[in-house]
Amino acid sequence: MNRNEKIILIIAAAAHFFTHFSMLSFPAMVMPLSRDLGIPVSEVVGLSFWMYFLYGVLAALWGWISDRWGHKPALGSGLVIAGFGLVMAGIYPSLSMLAVSFALVGAGCSSYHPSGTALVSQGIKERGRALGITGIWGSVGMALVPFSLGLFNFLIGWRGGLMIVGVFGILLGIAGLFAPFHIEKGSDRMQTEQLDERTARRLFIIFAVAMVFGGFLFRSFTLILPAFLEYRLGDISEQVRLWVSEHIIPVEGSTAFNTLTANIVATFVYVVGILGQWIGGRAADRFSLKHTYFFFFLAAIPFLLAIIFFKSWVLIPASGLFVLFLLGMQPVENSLVAFLTPAKWRSIGFGLKFTLVFGAGAFGVKLVSFVEKSAGLESVMQLNLVYNIGIVIVAGILLIVGRKVTIRHHT
Repeated sequence: MNRNEKIILIIAAAAHFFTHFSMLSFPAMVMPLSRDLGIPVSEVVGLSFWMYFLYGVLAALWGWISDRWGHKPALGSGLVIAGFGLVMAGIYPSLSMLAVSFALVGAGCSSYHPSGTALVSQGIKERGRALGITGIWGSVGMALVPFSLGLFNFLIGWRGGLMIVGVFGILLGIAGLFAPFHIEKGSDRMQTEQLDERTARRLFIIFAVAMVFGGFLFRSFTLILPAFLEYRLGDISEQVRLWVSEHIIPVEGSTAFNTLTANIVATFVYVVGILGQWIGGRAADRFSLKHTYFFFFLAAIPFLLAIIFFKSWVLIPASGLFVLFLLGMQPVENSLVAFLTPAKWRSIGFGLKFTLVFGAGAFGVKLVSFVEKSAGLESVMQLNLVYNIGIVIVAGILLIVGRKVTIRHHT
């Protein structure tokens, strides 16, 4: 990569890290918030609706802004807005203000995927590899959230942790606004075979249905994972506490320690997802994009079944391997969007994608709240299996309809 490409990659990777860290801060605090505010888990989950809703529905608007006025100002201003929202959440922890603060986080973080992903797909020649690298840093953000917020909650409380993350986002946004990089508007550094407009539109519509299912799956799984692990790993958490007390330092049994244990496991799960991002980025540049997309979701099903049925230590590697495929498909999915949209509309294309994905995810939050309240956490995981199977079916239809079309990078 040349100097311009390296700067683009650094800014985009840092922004992706912050975006996913911010958006997953809430799930890591579900149990502490439930205890501190004295309300059930279903009500706490409901507080995040506007955050996830705006995160989704504003993506298309940010895409239009990014294509019209530039990826740099769109990305930088979004990071500043999200950072400000996190600081507010730490300062004003009332029910009403938390909903408003996290809504700002969703609105600001919504800028990354249409502007940052378009920036990488247009400005870097090795598109799949670059999307894989930025995806890795997004996964690093996801991986650090459970441990970081669990540790903050254990040591200084979740409010101080949110404020620290918010200040980081504001500074990163300012840096992004003034970073010395540029891209040629309406162009791609990577050259691929162009599909005719009618074929591309037909395939994109089918692909969009799969992405909607993916939005439900991603948001539902990541939202409930820390609480699900805390619920399922109660006995294991006690074993860990006894071992730590015997070999390291005495630790009294507490709900905060159970939360920390579950969040450490969730961190491990997302670390495994980082490997998936690397695999997905390499696969995107080497293999058929449509076939790779289908395979990743098909391969994830056995591990999701293991999560549903096992309550022992097996739950931990099963969760990690499921997330490997769940996150690993992202460079492939983003490469498919880039392949099916012209460069001059790239941010709008990604904006539409993430409006569908995260908009579906916002309503997925409502479904999680409803299902958890009426049938429990285990039923939420069963619902995730339905989403995954839906993606496999639609991806299979995409293979059939696009059987005569070659969709792959040529590097």
